[in-house]
Amino acid sequence: MKRRTLLAAGTAAATLAALPRAQAQAPITLDFPSWQAEEPGVSAWWKALIAEFEGANPGVKINLYSIPFAQYVQQQTVRFAGNNPPDIVHLPTRNFAAFASQGWLAPIDDRITKTDILQNWTPLQGDMRWDGKTQGVLLMGYGSVLYYNEKLLAEAGVSVPTTPAEWLNAIEKTTKRDQGQFGLVATSVEHPNLVVETGTWLMGQGLDWVKGGKYAFTDPQVVAVVEQYRRAMRNAPPGMDSAKGRQLFIDGKAAFLRDGPWIWAFVERAPEAVRASLKVARVPFPKETGGTSNSIHMPANLAANKKDLVWKFIELAASPKWQSEYILKAASPAPRRGALPADAAARLPHLKIVMDAAATASSVFPTNPALQEGYNEYASIFGRAMMRLISTDETTANVLANLQRELERALPLA
Repeated sequence: MKRRTLLAAGTAAATLAALPRAQAQAPITLDFPSWQAEEPGVSAWWKALIAEFEGANPGVKINLYSIPFAQYVQQQTVRFAGNNPPDIVHLPTRNFAAFASQGWLAPIDDRITKTDILQNWTPLQGDMRWDGKTQGVLLMGYGSVLYYNEKLLAEAGVSVPTTPAEWLNAIEKTTKRDQGQFGLVATSVEHPNLVVETGTWLMGQGLDWVKGGKYAFTDPQVVAVVEQYRRAMRNAPPGMDSAKGRQLFIDGKAAFLRDGPWIWAFVERAPEAVRASLKVARVPFPKETGGTSNSIHMPANLAANKKDLVWKFIELAASPKWQSEYILKAASPAPRRGALPADAAARLPHLKIVMDAAATASSVFPTNPALQEGYNEYASIFGRAMMRLISTDETTANVLANLQRELERALPLA
């Protein structure tokens, strides 16, 4: 009897030892907040990517959830400062330097050099280096594009603009406030997007906020271009964040929307009566502008049992298959060269505009290290000034002069 008990115990132990490792291990959940979790187009890419990853890694769950963009960076900053970062770090790349300079992101040179990412990525991947170390993988570099309502332009007797002057004229002629119709929708509340909105006008015409290592807000050429932006915003509705503005455009109530290429999926949701009139063109400035949009990282203090899993997820996102899917699902340029399938280019001609814009775009975001590291403060000070510009009668020159003085005190360049 005793011998039978021992045999039975031995058999049970052998059975347990033979169980798959995934069943013996406790489930692992990777925390993944993102402002894109419910964004049309790109959210479909994230969810499909996560489904494949979870299928290939039994016992691992990725918890993707949405945080509004306006609060996103601040919330992540609080988490990192409290030593409680997410497992998968998704950042607007404009904020990369602020996180990297704090030592919050893990260097990945030893991992990335074992892949083909550096050989096949856009040169904008170079923006992922801080203090001589690679600390992330670029997910998108882009050029801005101009969405327009062909019907509203025809009714106003204007053509698709090819110069700043033509665009201003078209914006003004398509504005019919008494009918609830606007020539332009753009951010008109205090928001980080104001850096992009205003910078597109300035840098698209070959100028910059910094010249010779000094702020150039009082330069007469800069003042003149910002006055153009202000004139355009007089034909835009107040109180618009990006979501409200996009909705107004797809409802057929605005002639122009300057935005990123990822908005194509949103535009495709327009009512049928409006959808056929919504088109895409190049932003009508001499220089193409855009920048690095977003990137993916590992936190420096990531638990040992999660490091390899997070890197496997990043590698999957960077694979040829999922880079092609990124273009198709998000209607946005993927950083991997050659990721656009030939049949898709023929079937979806708007993607050619998107890819061409990304190939030649220069960034609207600061390149000065002091401004990169202090980007949140810079964007906040800049945004307050732009709100004074578009909502008061203070002269453009005075607004910009006061902005320059404030920045010189808060974020000196030398």
